[in-house]
Amino acid sequence: MRAIKQFDPKKQTAREILEQFAGISFQARQLGRAYEVCRGMISDKDCSVILTLSGALVPAGLRLCISEMIRNSWVQAIVSTGANLTHDLANAFGEEYLYWSGKEKDEELRKKKTSRIYDVISPDSSSIKMEKDLQKIFERISGEHTPSSLLKEIGNHINDENSIVGCAAKHNVPIYCPALSDSILGFQIFLHQQDHDLKVNEIKDLQKIFDWMYGLRAAKKKSGVIILGGGVPKNYAIQAALLPGKPHDYLVQITTDSPVFGGLSGASLEEGISWGKVKPQAKLATVVCDCTIAFPLIVSALKEELGEMRK
Repeated sequence: MRAIKQFDPKKQTAREILEQFAGISFQARQLGRAYEVCRGMISDKDCSVILTLSGALVPAGLRLCISEMIRNSWVQAIVSTGANLTHDLANAFGEEYLYWSGKEKDEELRKKKTSRIYDVISPDSSSIKMEKDLQKIFERISGEHTPSSLLKEIGNHINDENSIVGCAAKHNVPIYCPALSDSILGFQIFLHQQDHDLKVNEIKDLQKIFDWMYGLRAAKKKSGVIILGGGVPKNYAIQAALLPGKPHDYLVQITTDSPVFGGLSGASLEEGISWGKVKPQAKLATVVCDCTIAFPLIVSALKEELGEMRK
């Protein structure tokens, strides 16, 4: 048994803070543990890592944290909601998300043609620009695609080095988006394909991610998942282990939900063991915390310790 250590509020780095967190209690300890598991899966050369994205992570300000993970080859695949990719592309085309003062009512924002995400607002004018720029890219793409192949095509036309979609295309990191239609990006694809030769088959991406997991199993490699939020991306990444019979070896989730209500976003990682999706001896960590607090600390600490070791 170990004694609880008292946190020393000295001048220190993000890594040193998280290492101290591992020695104290409550969610600080869980966050310290999450850093240890993330560091373990990323530094394990036999492990491939999936990063899942849900919630309004890009408008909240986590875009650079995600692209940094891609640039440093810390993740080999991404599973995302369509909304995060929409917001990323909006940023790539010049949109900026703005602070909401909290004083204006939502009906006043609508009159000003402005949309709100909690304490962030976005003028409709910038969204319209994004949609027009997207349609120009769609004009260069035809035929049948899966969401991952379409996103790579789109990414090849993005010049913003901090774009998640652009960075993933450049570094050959597939982005799976199983609920692409549930976003403005999906809506724009729907509009374009009304009179163009562009089709998107979401189901075929299952074949791709299963083939990838089969390849890891054949090569006796490991797999890890870093889950931000939950929802469809969480399940999609974890269930990828099911058909190949290749349970995941490392898992970290950062969530604000509780398992007691039976919802997926709060489901314990241990629950996946009963499904054959997670190894009984897997290294696990769950942090009940806002992603905007926990994830930047983890990425900053990883950059301090690992630098660009896998690039």
